[in-house]
Amino acid sequence: MMDAGEWEDLYRDVQGPEPEPVVTGFNANIDRIIPVTASLLSSLEKEAGAGFAVLRERLLHSMRYCTADELFISSRDGFSRFLEFFADQGSLALGGQAAIAAIQLHRIGMAPVTCVVPSAGPQLQKMLITAGIRPVSFGPGTAEYPDIVHLILEHRPGLVSPAEGVVPRSNRFIVSPVHDPSAAFVPAESEDFFLEQVAACSRAFLSGYQYLRTESDFAEAAGQLRRIRTVHSRMRTHVECVSGLQPEILSLMLRYILPATDSIGLNEHELGMYSRILGGPERSPPEDMPANVESLVNEAVALARSTGAARVHVHTYGFYLAILDPGVARPERSRDALVFAAREAAAAAGGGQVALSPEGLRAYEHIRTVLGPGEIPGVFRAGDRVVVVVPTPIAPHVRRTVGLGDVLSSTAFVADPF
Repeated sequence: MMDAGEWEDLYRDVQGPEPEPVVTGFNANIDRIIPVTASLLSSLEKEAGAGFAVLRERLLHSMRYCTADELFISSRDGFSRFLEFFADQGSLALGGQAAIAAIQLHRIGMAPVTCVVPSAGPQLQKMLITAGIRPVSFGPGTAEYPDIVHLILEHRPGLVSPAEGVVPRSNRFIVSPVHDPSAAFVPAESEDFFLEQVAACSRAFLSGYQYLRTESDFAEAAGQLRRIRTVHSRMRTHVECVSGLQPEILSLMLRYILPATDSIGLNEHELGMYSRILGGPERSPPEDMPANVESLVNEAVALARSTGAARVHVHTYGFYLAILDPGVARPERSRDALVFAAREAAAAAGGGQVALSPEGLRAYEHIRTVLGPGEIPGVFRAGDRVVVVVPTPIAPHVRRTVGLGDVLSSTAFVADPF
């Protein structure tokens, strides 16, 4: 058993990974980051058009449950109205899971960091280069979105009363255009060039598969994902999930993409969506945060078994967990990878001195009563899987929510020697 002081010592002393070449892809764009205020909510209520009513309803739900969510807009004209409405608000930054992860991996010393964006616009490519990232693209930006901008609405507790049982915390709501499926994989005619460009990499952090639409899209992307795994003897691939997907897309992700990767990253909301597709029981209540750690462990183990992934990483409020195949797991180093990544995410959130989450410490103690004392602190067994659970530090005055899951997941992935 570790008390809070021993966890704090581990967080202080843990070391990051050794530098090595890594690649991220394929979901990169420019973000407009907008703080949610009372006046913004009021102006959304007054704005005409069904699209704004849906946006406000989904945003308020995200705020009540303090959870991340994403609204995908399929209409070009509809998304253009949102861009116009928010044009003078917030600030621009590199966005998308691939770009955010690339910046973070460059920051912790990975080198070189390559970001593969099949159709990157000129401003996005320039921003990546300025950030020290090597962009790889395969043609000009599309006529519809030469430089794709997403809207990131960051909300803090206080504007909306939280739902019963919800721990108030900052989070974000994303409004995205629906990308062409070609944004999620390299064109067939460019694949050999792409594989040559990443042959020195032993880690590939991949995203954007939510933009695939047909079964043939998913089959093509899964085949490419498997081929990426062959370019280096130590290559491991990671697929980062997103919220807001329709059940049919989730089913295709489960059938094609997730079985083709070594590692899966997702939050508690996304894990619940996949669990329901797999026929798992609904959490009671389904939106209670922090979600019951025992339910999360059971759902994550079920996802690992269903997909065959060697590693499933779940991030939720107060604690993070990883489910590992014991044939490849190096438990103590996997725990330390989560600890290092949690420290990085807390630092990225900002807000000064951090402290261990009381909810996370309670979750950790609960899992000890369910799974036993564990092999080493933070490491347990659940049947045929290794379970790693760590309580996390929480920034007291969060200044940033956008991309924190990607900061955490990418860091934990490259630091984990599974």
